Amino acid sequence: MARNNRSILVVGLGRFGSSVATTLDSMGQDVLAVDKDPELVNRWSAQVPTIQADMTDVLAVEQLNASDFDTAVVAIGDSVEASVITAGNLLDAGISDIWAKSVSKEHARILQRIGARHIINAETDAGKRVGHLVSGNYLDYIEIEGSHTVVKIHTPSHAVGYSIADAKVNERYGVTVVGIKAPGSEFQYGSKELVMHRNDELVIMGKQDNIDKFIRG
Repeated sequence: MARNNRSILVVGLGRFGSSVATTLDSMGQDVLAVDKDPELVNRWSAQVPTIQADMTDVLAVEQLNASDFDTAVVAIGDSVEASVITAGNLLDAGISDIWAKSVSKEHARILQRIGARHIINAETDAGKRVGHLVSGNYLDYIEIEGSHTVVKIHTPSHAVGYSIADAKVNERYGVTVVGIKAPGSEFQYGSKELVMHRNDELVIMGKQDNIDKFIRG
């Protein structure tokens, strides 16, 4: 499975948005962060590509060529109105894959109604986790204490048709297959004889670099 690079626009450089943007940038994704506050833009410009713009302004959206981006993350948390208008402007620009941070159930409901595909709960979804999910490599991502991470992925192409033992997942890549969920079947714990099929969901645990190595093959 090749690394899934996409162009991602992150709007809002508060604590959450900056975490998403820097995580994506560290993963090698093509990311551009935007905020209307020049101080925030200046603070993060050395770590991630940034630009100052007010994305509630349709003209600013057009000047930024927002339609060129595959995905947008609306990380505005200080104004529900600005969040909704920005999401609407980006949808109108042609970005269908919108991830939007919500600060309340009502906010989330409005974002869903205008077409935001993914609603992020600001209280429970950490920016780093969302960054990994937005990248497209993971179906789910949980960072646990220490250096290990638990992720859910689809079976990498190089492992399709092999059992966990035959693929030597642990020996070659240093990761552990905790379990496998095949479409329409119940979750099974990762015994060595289990065969990994295309479209199976694998729950794997290991260090981040080793997980990425397994995904790439």
